[in-house]
Amino acid sequence: MAKIKIEGVFKQLEYEIKKAFIKTIKKEFPDKEFDERKLYKDFAEAVTGECKRWESIPEDLIEREPY
Repeated sequence: MAKIKIEGVFKQLEYEIKKAFIKTIKKEFPDKEFDERKLYKDFAEAVTGECKRWESIPEDLIEREPY
């Protein structure tokens, strides 16, 4: 097993995760208005709060350099 730091993953992929999250929220609630930054910040905090600081994942989900 390998370990990943969830908060680090969210920081590293913030742009991509935020874009997908906001796209999903807008699709599900097209007539609602909300503060995108606050909503994403609350979501990211909820995810990192629900997970352990370091989460174990199977080795087959990790690809190491060189590719």
